[in-house]
Amino acid sequence: MNRRVVTNAFWIISEKLIAVFGLIFVTSFVAKYVGPEIFGEIAFATSIFQITQIVAQMGSDVIIFKRMSRNQQSGIKITLTTAWFRLLIFAVLCIPFIAFTWWRLGEEGIYFVFACCLACLFTTLDVYNLFFDAKLESKKNTLINVIGLVVSLLCRWGIAWLEMDPVWLCVPIILTGLIPYVLRRFLFHLEIDRPTVVWRNQMRYAKYLFYSGMAFVISSISVALYTRLSMMGLEFMEGHGSVGVFSVAATLAGAWSFVFNAFTTSAFPAIFSENDDEEALNKTAKLNITVIALSLPVFIISFFFARYFIDYFYGDKYEDAYIPLLIIFGSTVLSALGTVSGRFIARYSGYSFLSKKTPLVLLTSVILNLPLIWFYGIYGAALATLLTELISLTVFNYFFKNGIIFRLHVRTFQINCFGFLNNKQIRINYHPGSGE
Repeated sequence: MNRRVVTNAFWIISEKLIAVFGLIFVTSFVAKYVGPEIFGEIAFATSIFQITQIVAQMGSDVIIFKRMSRNQQSGIKITLTTAWFRLLIFAVLCIPFIAFTWWRLGEEGIYFVFACCLACLFTTLDVYNLFFDAKLESKKNTLINVIGLVVSLLCRWGIAWLEMDPVWLCVPIILTGLIPYVLRRFLFHLEIDRPTVVWRNQMRYAKYLFYSGMAFVISSISVALYTRLSMMGLEFMEGHGSVGVFSVAATLAGAWSFVFNAFTTSAFPAIFSENDDEEALNKTAKLNITVIALSLPVFIISFFFARYFIDYFYGDKYEDAYIPLLIIFGSTVLSALGTVSGRFIARYSGYSFLSKKTPLVLLTSVILNLPLIWFYGIYGAALATLLTELISLTVFNYFFKNGIIFRLHVRTFQINCFGFLNNKQIRINYHPGSGE
């Protein structure tokens, strides 16, 4: 990777390091204070509205990122168009979601429901982060996110330290989405002259986002539902307490995934703009190796020390989170590899393939979650998440473009084993006119 990509990744990672710091010293403090029941209510409400957020985004993140990497002016116009498009969809969807979560959590949990709804709304409308990421200016995104994160964490810590009513946690929940949105929107309009987009073009962009994004929104919902289906299943079969414990396991297991996302976000503009298919395959395979290499030391540390970490920072009420944490750790690695494969598919405009694949993944997730949660509780929920990610990464992806994802995985293994690649000996059997 070139120096600019690594620098951009560093800024993304530095922001997430602060988030991990907050996870260790603030979120754990709050979780210990409120207990698994209330923590489970917050986690359940958050998971529900994150699904709403993903639907409202209509898969436009990848589309905007790809367009911005190739044509910045066109990408800016799509960015401005998608804001009102997201607001409309979110407003329509939030009503049944509020009713559903109110029914599950009751009057005591309704405050968290509205707080999570507002936080996810602001995050949904924040399309401006894509502009800075595509320009490899993640330093600006980082500084803005850090401001919002620090303010939110300080509020959470203060509420727990002063032993205030847990309802006050609604304030930092809302600030988590509000502060970055306001600051990033201001900076975006400060840097560029707002282009004029006539109504006809806005409708054309909206139609393009809708049809192109449908494949990605289904795919994104699928990814979002892997762990959230487990939470929903636990909510119905086990109750808020199990959701709280599972949420801790899932949060800790995925706390380090920001490293993968940072390198993926920074590396894919070059992969999207690469004209040679063979070279694009090689770059993506090396990105897979980076993901795997980074995961090994983290898993070893988690295996030996996670139990003591949970006991010290979260308390004995969360001790059952250890085994699910290790299992979900594996699913996080597979999910990161799946993100790489998904974006590689996007390079070939495989939107139709993703729209056909994802319903099968969702069905697989449901089939696995129901019996495993019923018989094994939170352990079954974690295992269902792992198996779903594995099947999604391998079996279903291998049907795309005459097995090009299978060749990507083979290429990853070859580079990893031999440390070099002979392009004359290893070529992809790719024909643009065949397959999806």
